[in-house]
Parts: sequence; C-alpha cells; structure tokens
Amino acid sequence: MSYIPEPSYKDYLTYTIKKGDTLVSVAHKLGLDTYALRAYHNRFCPLQDLIEADFPSRLEYLILPPPEIELSDEEREKQRKKVVFHEAPFKMSLNNAQVSNSYGVLYIIENGSETHTIKQEISVEWKAKNENGFYFFEVDRIGNIYINDTAASTMAEEIAEKASAALYPLLVVVDQNGKWVYINNFSQIEERWQEAKKQILKYYEGDYVEKYLSIYDRNLEDSDNLYLSLSKDWFLNAFFNGLHTEYPLSLSIQKEIDFPLIAKTENIKYLVDQKLDDRLDVDNFLVIDVNGKLHDERTKTDFENELNLPVKEYSEQQAVGSYRAKYFLNPEDYIPESIFISCNLELDVPQKYSVSIANLNERKEISATPKQELFIEETQPQKKWWQF
Repeated sequence: MSYIPEPSYKDYLTYTIKKGDTLVSVAHKLGLDTYALRAYHNRFCPLQDLIEADFPSRLEYLILPPPEIELSDEEREKQRKKVVFHEAPFKMSLNNAQVSNSYGVLYIIENGSETHTIKQEISVEWKAKNENGFYFFEVDRIGNIYINDTAASTMAEEIAEKASAALYPLLVVVDQNGKWVYINNFSQIEERWQEAKKQILKYYEGDYVEKYLSIYDRNLEDSDNLYLSLSKDWFLNAFFNGLHTEYPLSLSIQKEIDFPLIAKTENIKYLVDQKLDDRLDVDNFLVIDVNGKLHDERTKTDFENELNLPVKEYSEQQAVGSYRAKYFLNPEDYIPESIFISCNLELDVPQKYSVSIANLNERKEISATPKQELFIEETQPQKKWWQF
C-alpha cells in the first residue's frame, strides 16, 4: 500500500492491484467489507475507473479508506457533531443552492442473472428562483455515456446517444419540496432535436432508424409529452426527489414515492419512511435515510406482463419489492454531495436497480457559521457514507 504521485490518486491511500487480484480477494486480504471498499473507491476515483462487479481490466490502483483510529468514548463524544434544529417543523430551503456541480453517475441494472451498467457525468447548475417559489436548475450531460464500460459502438447505441444528446441541457423546474415538476426549455430542445434528426438521417437509414426517430418525435410533440417521457429519467428522479419538505420534531415522515424500474411500465410506487439524521456524518454532511416497501396496486403478474394498470383477473398474487436510499447533503446549501439508491421487484426474473451519484467537484471546507434554521454542535462521529 502506498501513496501514488498521480493527479487522480496522490491524495489517497492506495493499493496497487496485482495479477489475479479480485475485489473479493483484496477485501479479504485487507480485512475490509467488499461493498464498503468498492463504494469508497468509487466515491473518489475518476469516472472511467469506477468498479462494478469487479476491477476493470485497466485499473492500476484501488483507493482505500483511511485506517480507523480507536478513540475513547470521551474523544468520540467531542468529535461528533449534533444538529440542533431551532424550529419544528424544520424546512430545508433551496434558497442557498447557487451551485454548479459535476456528478459521476453509475447505474446498475440487474435482470435475473444479467447485469448491465451505465456510466455518465452530469452537471447541475442553479439558474433562478421565480416569484412563485419554483427553482430552476440546468442539468447537462458531459461527455460520452459508457454502457457496460464501453462507449457507444453499435449503430443502435450511436443513434441512441445522438438522439438523447439533443435533450440537453434541460432547464428543470423544482418545487419548494425539492421535487422536479417540469421542463422549461421545450422549444430549445425541439429545435435541437430537429437538427439532430437531420444529422442522424445523413449517416443512418432503414426501418430501425425510422422507428426509433418516430418514438422521439412522439415524445417531443409538446412539453407535456416531453415531461412524461422524462418521468422515467433515473437521475432526475434520484436527485430532485422531494427531500426539501418539512420535517416534524421526530425528523421523520412517511410518504409515497414512485421510481422507474421496469422500462415499459409506469413508475413503481413505494411507501417509505424518510428520516433526517440529527447528527452529521464524519464528513460533515446532513444524512437522509429513505426506506420502504412496494406499495403498488399491480400484482406480480401485472408487472411480469408489463402492465400499467392492475388487471386482477390474471392473478391476485401480490408483488414484493423494497426501496432504500441514502442522501448526503451539504448543510450550507442542502444540495446532494452523494446519493445511493437501491430498489428491487421480486418477480420470477428478479429486477433490481441501483444508482450511485457522487459530486466530482473539489470540496470546499464547510463554514463553521451556523445557518439560521440549524445549529451544529460537537458530538460523537457517525459512520462514513460508504459504511451504509
């Protein structure tokens, strides 16, 4: 183990990967949890070095978590930071969210024994707040999308990437609870799409191309159709997911959320408990845990037949599924620094979907000046986010 003098790795403790090493074997050798090791590396590594099921073939160094220091109870008590909320209900506002962040995003889609990954980089930039209390954020896609660790190579993948690129940047409208509710630059997107379609037709032809372009034409018939098509967008649903609501004295609320899982069906509904932790984690982030179970009228057979509405004459066997998310927010602006979401649906062919989002910007030191609505006092440390 050594510090490597490279721009991406010099500030971290690293392990040099040897021939025959696997994620499991290295974790066992170092006495670390496999998930925690992968998650910690993925949080700090370059986008192209993200670890999926195992090490990418080109990966040379593995970023290691710092060794834990055994502290006395008194020392731990001094280090932990407790958040004191001055008012109940406590409301997180986006008024200070004048951010411009870039995020590394990893999606893992598991369909039975098949696993597919998508990697991309997305930027989020504050634009404005209007007189009705709605916030506007520009969401843009940076660089290529990598499917199963490979840039677009087939005709279908190249067409899909060129078509989807026409959507960006999106001007996303976010309500006072932090939930995205609309896209506000439809006319610009429509213009970009018409130009992108011309370029695609210059180089590709055939029934597949015409069919694919017709789908985009339908999705861009008007702003409402665009909104419906983007209701399945993983990033928008993960990032702008109604975190900035009011929290009572218990700091916990129960609510129904929906999240995209199966591509051809409506988003799946879950009943969740959303709890704001009253202590910062060791990186001084506010932590929100979201845990719940499937809460959808559709039966197991409905889902397997990719139906949008329940048709109980097929079967009344209830489907089973779960949703778990963990958010780490900067306490100065209440914008996510990192997110982990995992949801599943227990069908004959099990469906599972995970998303990891991490801020790639160099982190500025958090101010010691408390915000008006909360005050941070020193107390005992929490686990790091990768120990979730």
